Amino acid sequence: MKMYDVHSHLGKTSSGEENSAGLLVRELQEFGISKVGISSLSGTCTREQNDLVHSAMMEFPDFVMGYAFINPKAPDVYDEIDRCLGDYRMNGVKFHPWKHGYYSDNCRQIDGVLTAIERYGVHIQVHVGTSPLCTPFPWIDYAKAHPKLRVLFTHMGCREFGYSTIEAVREVPNIWVETSCQMQYENLKKAAAELGSKRIVFGTDWPYKPTNVEIEKLMDLGFNDQELEDVYYRNAEYLWSV
Repeated sequence: MKMYDVHSHLGKTSSGEENSAGLLVRELQEFGISKVGISSLSGTCTREQNDLVHSAMMEFPDFVMGYAFINPKAPDVYDEIDRCLGDYRMNGVKFHPWKHGYYSDNCRQIDGVLTAIERYGVHIQVHVGTSPLCTPFPWIDYAKAHPKLRVLFTHMGCREFGYSTIEAVREVPNIWVETSCQMQYENLKKAAAELGSKRIVFGTDWPYKPTNVEIEKLMDLGFNDQELEDVYYRNAEYLWSV
């Protein structure tokens, strides 16, 4: 079965381990993954992080889909959006409130930033979980205020917000949930039952999580083959507009 990984990373890890676009592609291909969406969280300069992702897109154009890592508080945020989505033609935008140090419900810049992103027709992904800064609830309000914007919650809320994330997004049709790092089986089963295959998207969070586990944990959720195709690649195709 075809597999597209909607959520991985490039650049030195938080523990200091180096990696490369070549290593990313080679390791994911070993598990049968044929496309990957990446952002870079390594370092402190957003422009350099996005340049690294763009370089990987150019090196592996048939494999790598790029996310612009955007800090809504940055003074050059609109220039960076235009550079990444216009000049670089990246496939989406990554928000990580924990990495950039803001409370999403107290960051008045976000609404205008989302409006600017909407003009490019790409989706956004938001890190949800692992930190009090990364609750899903403010972003649910933003999704409701921007109903044409496609929003992906990574990690399905992790262990901190998994159950409440699924409950909260159930009636918000422009929010999808991504599976990496969500290791509580009852949350995965709940998402399968209540959101269905059309709103669950496969990701690995490479290089932080074991790829084989991220693949195999989705096979016992009661999905038939067609529904597994939704999760493993069709929903990514829709979000990426490919």
